[in-house]
Amino acid sequence: MIRKQALLFPTILFCLCAFSYAQQWSGILDPTRAVDWSQAGIPGGIPTNRTQCGSTIQASSFGNGSSDATSGIQSALNSCGSGHFVLLSAGTFRINSQIVIPSNVTLRGSGTESTILSGFSSSEGGSGLVVFGSVTSPSTGTANAITGGATQGSSSITVSGSGISVGQLLMITGNDFSYMTEAGTGGSCTWCNNGFPGDYGQTVEVTGVSGSTVNFRPPLYFNYSTQSPKAYRFNAGCVGGGLENLELYANNTGYWTMIQMQGTKYSWVEGVEDNFADNAHMEIYYSLGNEIRNSFFHDGFNHGPGGTDNQVNLALQSSANLIENNIMWRQHVSVMAEWGASGNVIAYNYMTGNYHQSQTNWMINDMDWHGAHPAYNLLEGNVGDKLELDDYWGSNSHTTVFRDYYSGSRQYVPPLNARGALQPQNAQWEDGNGSVFAYSFDSLSYYNNMVGSIAGSSHMLAVAPLGLAESPASGANGPDCIRIGYNSNENSAGSSTPVSTMFMHGVYDCIAGTFTWNSGTTHTLPASFYLQSKPSYWGSNAWPGIGPDVTGGTNGPGGYVHANPAELCFQNSPKDSNGFPQFNPVNCYGQSTGSTPPTTLAPPQDLNAVVQ
Repeated sequence: MIRKQALLFPTILFCLCAFSYAQQWSGILDPTRAVDWSQAGIPGGIPTNRTQCGSTIQASSFGNGSSDATSGIQSALNSCGSGHFVLLSAGTFRINSQIVIPSNVTLRGSGTESTILSGFSSSEGGSGLVVFGSVTSPSTGTANAITGGATQGSSSITVSGSGISVGQLLMITGNDFSYMTEAGTGGSCTWCNNGFPGDYGQTVEVTGVSGSTVNFRPPLYFNYSTQSPKAYRFNAGCVGGGLENLELYANNTGYWTMIQMQGTKYSWVEGVEDNFADNAHMEIYYSLGNEIRNSFFHDGFNHGPGGTDNQVNLALQSSANLIENNIMWRQHVSVMAEWGASGNVIAYNYMTGNYHQSQTNWMINDMDWHGAHPAYNLLEGNVGDKLELDDYWGSNSHTTVFRDYYSGSRQYVPPLNARGALQPQNAQWEDGNGSVFAYSFDSLSYYNNMVGSIAGSSHMLAVAPLGLAESPASGANGPDCIRIGYNSNENSAGSSTPVSTMFMHGVYDCIAGTFTWNSGTTHTLPASFYLQSKPSYWGSNAWPGIGPDVTGGTNGPGGYVHANPAELCFQNSPKDSNGFPQFNPVNCYGQSTGSTPPTTLAPPQDLNAVVQ
């Protein structure tokens, strides 16, 4: 059932003048509520033509894990020229501090089941096991006021002052819009804007400077012109770095994050297994156009709120990043977007097995918006248990959920916060605390789009939760497929505004077994909102795999859901003696690391939009 304050589906009006956005979503989404997601990721795709630098580094040279290999690997990386890779042999490499990947250099292993970087101690104080270049970020002291051009879709602005140069990054923000707030049900998120004037914004790359005119990519997501916008210039700390084809193995020794991207541009993580985490699996802050793909993130030594979410974290105005075709298992939260993350694409991931250590019967989220103010992000083709755009630390807006499936049910399987054999005989359904729902757009979630998505499972429909997720006026006592406008802290109705600003089209009601369509909008949906064609890793599997136009699926209700490649990889991989998948992306996706061709549309040029 879809539960709202009121059941409203606003009709979207278009002015199709003498221009075309050339977007897959054209004719379905209002262009003020969407962006060009085809520009997410590395322009042209991950480079495949890098040359090995020096000899293969042998694990046996460091006692196969008995002595510290950090300096040996770091020296090899530092001596590499641009466009090269360092190759690690099979075996275990003990890492006692951190590995820093320079610009235009790749650290490559010999396979996820072969090459292991084992992090034994952290003396870096808040840094990661693997860090992409120097950690850089904008400063409030490096601002240029934007004097013109700061409108949605613009790729050029005029600024006052000087200091901006080609290749730099700009973090663009301004005073918050009226619907934006740091005050949520958990209190005021005083850290969400990191000292800048606004909670929202984006990161762009400068492509040209002529006097006071600055050109950049990607185009602006917001119409900033009335919000006193500023551009904060800073240099990328890593450009074109890569991490491929190996396993990171944590030992509960204090790393803040396993993989850190901050001020990183056009870099990637591909074919990596991140085996347990002390805190976050990955952080992406103030970064642009990076790709995280074909990887496996799982488990953590703590599964609690705050510093131990074991998540892939998108935050601090990170933009146009692509998180695609990954398995995420037994975390606290799988993907968390917060603090102004915008214009990112999170697509075709498989997420399951998450749990909350203090209440293992409570279903924590897979996908979670958790801190003001993520916006204009695309979620496409993901398969998971639960999505929530929460209101705990403030607002969010302009999220598009397209052809996703969330079941609304999950089991916790011990052991708790530790390596060891899985105990399916002690599995526990996560049905407590009114947490049984598939999707939730909470009370501070505005201008969202939900198209072609499916919710529900047989277990979800068989469960009668505590009624906390129900509208107080409804008198009903049953599970929620999709809830809109509720208060995440108290699970009670909070606001009707998320309902009145929501666009729903081709969305499945898991109790009625029917679809809700927006009147006057085509029922013919594209396969993707950002891809031109089926990706190579999809193989012979049904494409698209989820939606009202899909038949024969066995992974969800009504035949509308097929497993995506990441789920098939998870299910079909051989298991070790503890029941954990032996992850091999080459076996799963039929391609070697670094061979993923670009699948996004070429960026359109010189587009201008008029919205009435």
